[in-house]
Amino acid sequence: TVRKLVVEVVEARNLLPKDGTGTSSPYARADFDGQRRKTRTVPRDLNPAWNEPLEFNFPGPGSGGIDPVAGEPLEVAIFHDVRVAPTRRNNFLGRVRLDARQFVRKGEEALIYFPLEKKSFLSWVRGEIGLKVYYLDEPLAPEPDPPAADPPAPDVEPPK
Repeated sequence: TVRKLVVEVVEARNLLPKDGTGTSSPYARADFDGQRRKTRTVPRDLNPAWNEPLEFNFPGPGSGGIDPVAGEPLEVAIFHDVRVAPTRRNNFLGRVRLDARQFVRKGEEALIYFPLEKKSFLSWVRGEIGLKVYYLDEPLAPEPDPPAADPPAPDVEPPK
């Protein structure tokens, strides 16, 4: 089996405006064990709803139990998309970091709202993000059989 971590990025609430017109165009970016996934951008919305599952492969042997110490924490950060509305300010809107001990098996997950944290002392952050984080074990797909070799075509001489 292969163990997958699924991060359902459901929504964020009460984000800071970053585009100079009182809104932001946020997207969420999740990083786990050297893998990065991101959601689509929700244009001009301080309370975006994504409802997007992001999948990651778990490090190490898939069938063994989760080692809460192994691997890095999951980090989910929210950014303002400067392609939608350029800004002179930093486009960081906040982040949350989760330890592997907080992951639950599929079926036990619940929507949890985490307060957004600052990246540095000078960051200005507001709001919260709603996530469902769980893992599941998927069976490995069997190796496909190699394609049968086609019998050689009979030598046919083109007509002259």
